[in-house]
Amino acid sequence: MKRFLPATLALLAISCKPSRSPVVARVGSLEITRSEFDQKLAEVPADYKAFVESPDGRRQFLDILIREKLILAAADKAGVSHDPDFKKEIRQLKREEDRRLMEGRDYLLKRFWIDKLRQNGTIAVSDGEIRRYWEKHPDEVVIRQILTATPQQAEAILKKAKSGSSFAAMAKAASLDADSAARGGLMPGAVYGEAIPEFNDLIFRMKLHEISGPIKTEFGYHVVRKESEKKLSYNGARERIARLLEKEKIDRYLKSIKAQFPVEVYHAETSP
Repeated sequence: MKRFLPATLALLAISCKPSRSPVVARVGSLEITRSEFDQKLAEVPADYKAFVESPDGRRQFLDILIREKLILAAADKAGVSHDPDFKKEIRQLKREEDRRLMEGRDYLLKRFWIDKLRQNGTIAVSDGEIRRYWEKHPDEVVIRQILTATPQQAEAILKKAKSGSSFAAMAKAASLDADSAARGGLMPGAVYGEAIPEFNDLIFRMKLHEISGPIKTEFGYHVVRKESEKKLSYNGARERIARLLEKEKIDRYLKSIKAQFPVEVYHAETSP
């Protein structure tokens, strides 16, 4: 039988707030309640669940909580909470907590708003719309890209690529897009509408293995190579097309209500 729990369990955060739940232990003025004990027990990693739920394990786990309460009590008596550095870090934690709360709130607002638009039919997408889009745009294209900062750099790469240099090797060495560079410039397959606008028409017109560029976007200057093109089944493309059509409807709806929310831009560009 295990005689100890891993040190990571000793780092569990312990609440100091009193509760109406029965008290199972007291360390000075601090309490460990039944609900607190059960909550912390539920957070134990799965590998140790069986042990901590045994009588010996529960007692050892309580000893860990008692030790943590003892540390908290000693720290409080030592006046640590009045230390300027402690207060500084608490303020930083509060700022981070507020930021995460606002991010979560914004995410939920957007999700619930979009759900309401779906429910009232504003952005509803029908099977007929999806099928018509698929009939017109059934293909998926895969490309490689190299992103550069200047058109001159893109021109030099384009010349080397057309002269036979390995596109994948150049992408790994020179592309500013770290994610695709690690894959030799390889991008996820795209149906019509999924690629960035400047690529969208071009890559579907290009011939297989054709290289094109420079293509200017908000990210910089791109050189692209068409790797493959295949026709997707309706079922294989359905969900992707539905998301595309829904996004188009959201964009149109936003355009229709934009006048209600005046936009003022004070700095067109921000410093890096």
